[in-house]
Amino acid sequence: MHLRVLRCFVEVVRAGGFSAAAQAVCATQSTVSKAVRGLEEDCGAILLERTPAGVTLTAAGEVAYRRALAMLAEKEAMDAEMDDLRNVRRGTLRFGVPPVGSTLLFARQFAEYRRRYPGVRIELREKGCYALEEDVLRGELEMALALLPVSGQFEVSPLCDEPLMALLPQGHPLQGRVALCLRDLDGSAFIQFEQGFALNARIRDRCLKQGVRLDETLCSGQIPFIISLVAAGLGVALVPRLMLTEPLPDGVHRALLDDDELRWRAVLAWRKGHSLSPAAAAWLELMHEMPPRISCGKDGGQALMDTPDTPDRPSKQGRPDRQVRPGRQGRPGTEGMACCGTAEVTGGRTTSKKVPPAGAGQCCAAGRKSGKSGRKR
Repeated sequence: MHLRVLRCFVEVVRAGGFSAAAQAVCATQSTVSKAVRGLEEDCGAILLERTPAGVTLTAAGEVAYRRALAMLAEKEAMDAEMDDLRNVRRGTLRFGVPPVGSTLLFARQFAEYRRRYPGVRIELREKGCYALEEDVLRGELEMALALLPVSGQFEVSPLCDEPLMALLPQGHPLQGRVALCLRDLDGSAFIQFEQGFALNARIRDRCLKQGVRLDETLCSGQIPFIISLVAAGLGVALVPRLMLTEPLPDGVHRALLDDDELRWRAVLAWRKGHSLSPAAAAWLELMHEMPPRISCGKDGGQALMDTPDTPDRPSKQGRPDRQVRPGRQGRPGTEGMACCGTAEVTGGRTTSKKVPPAGAGQCCAAGRKSGKSGRKR
């Protein structure tokens, strides 16, 4: 039973005859008559009494007419909802964020998303990146923030690439250093993030490769508490630079971790081969338009947007710490891992699928050593 057949039947009843109904559905009279006869055969009953004055509904026809109206109304409602989804007038954005770092990365973007798409419901889930990845693969979330590297089960869109900062307590032998390497921290008491944070595994793997031993003392998922533990002298901590949004307290010193292989490389991730919903696609497009603009001052406090940050480590020419090297690892030539070009993980690497739109270069790109110029925000 096709909806077009029901439409023909309903129009015959409304018009009181086959000729007027044929004009309403843009068909020939014989086509409409054939459609009604086919519907009667499907129902196993006569639906219309045909008289010279027109047509009238039988008892079975009353039932068929009432149900046909309901089915056609449901079809119209479905079409309207589909149109709303396509035009992002309704729907649900199911997105996962880590407990730390989200303020700088997503706050103003969520406000703009709500302004543009007030009918879309936003469902946020806060977990560590590993747990968020599992939720995405199970289909509980459509998209989440993840840290590179991720498995080949994901497609990703680069978000930002930030160095780690070593936080040192008062009296630590390295407290006067502007920059240091991981080996310099060998044997130090270490305060790490709690379980479920992907950064923990990145740090452990890097320590194993370099033969560095860090004595883990306490775990926390709260940056202010980690900083307080460092100030109390319980150990050192490694924290992404963008998370140091407030001036550090007395007794806490910071130094740039000079390690290209151990950085906080954040991406937006979704299941590979999954077609994003209109709500999620609109969110990804908005992140292209409004990439995070992160700039941290020397003392750990956040500087003004779109202004160069105070260098953490001078280069040989006395300029900021990192600069993009064109063409590195298949990334877009002059932007590195700039926010937010669509990308895909292939063989453990992230390759660009779409060049980021104008303005994406204002955010932090993948830093590489160079003495030609400072980092562009």
